[in-house]
Amino acid sequence: MKSKIPLCFYPTQIVFVDDNPDFLDALSVAFSKQFNVQTFDNTDAALRYINEYQREAELVANDEKPKLQGDSDAWVKRVLTHQNVKRFDELRIKEVSVLVVDYSMPSMNGIEFCEKINNLSIKKILLTGYATPADAVRAFNNNTIHYYLKKNDANMLQDLETAINQLQHAYFNELSSTLKAEAIDSGTPFFADPQLARYFQQACESLGVTEYYYLTNPSRFALRTREGSNFSCVIYTEEDIAEHLQILQEESAPKTLYSAIESHKFVPLFQTADGFYEPGMKDASASIYPAVHISGAVNYYCAIIEDAGAKEVPAIKLPTGVLH
Repeated sequence: MKSKIPLCFYPTQIVFVDDNPDFLDALSVAFSKQFNVQTFDNTDAALRYINEYQREAELVANDEKPKLQGDSDAWVKRVLTHQNVKRFDELRIKEVSVLVVDYSMPSMNGIEFCEKINNLSIKKILLTGYATPADAVRAFNNNTIHYYLKKNDANMLQDLETAINQLQHAYFNELSSTLKAEAIDSGTPFFADPQLARYFQQACESLGVTEYYYLTNPSRFALRTREGSNFSCVIYTEEDIAEHLQILQEESAPKTLYSAIESHKFVPLFQTADGFYEPGMKDASASIYPAVHISGAVNYYCAIIEDAGAKEVPAIKLPTGVLH
């Protein structure tokens, strides 16, 4: 189980490079259903594709990012709600996050190939056959590669799938780290709480989520499934609920609405600019949803809400036991 939640996740490409077309075909068949796969049997073509046609991974282009002025938390919120956040743009599916390359190739070996990649963000997996363990270990220790597997191992495909999943997740955590470091992780375990990450991962797997993006007001993730359905995963802490209760009291909200949120059994998703209750809202009680309580480093109250018609989704039942 993953112990951190990145700010976003989307279907980046997994590039396979091997001089054996039959082996590439087998990998494509094995992984095309769960990953966005691109294959190359020519190292020069693969390098051109990765180095010349790829952009560096950024949540927001540096020249488009709002300038930091004053409170850093407010700046992060502006960045995350900025129109240029890389959400559903067409280039996201061409971005390479993980490379899987064979060691033994005629023009250059897999380690030499990895050394020629300009984008240091890309995670690299080396498939060894003729490479000695020392070659792979040395490349791993030098950070030239991030994982290596023997091609002739009986469980190679299963282990490779696990490694791709882990490294793709690491890619997005690193992509998120700059923005998170500005303010979001300051004094809050929100994105690094294993229990919350466990709930979120189970929710995404249950719905078939292929991409998600963190948004604010309130704290939530916009989720998109492989079928194109959209959901919101709202996440509240005790402090968030207390803030909503204060606004409800100040705005003389209906007592039934106040009591429902005060019970911590329901959380709101008000369709307003700041995410809070506003006087005169029509049927405000239709904007609250049954909450799942997650006991982590702090208490979290979460709900999965279908965007179309805001229908409630059954709570995700988490298995008991230790995290993997």
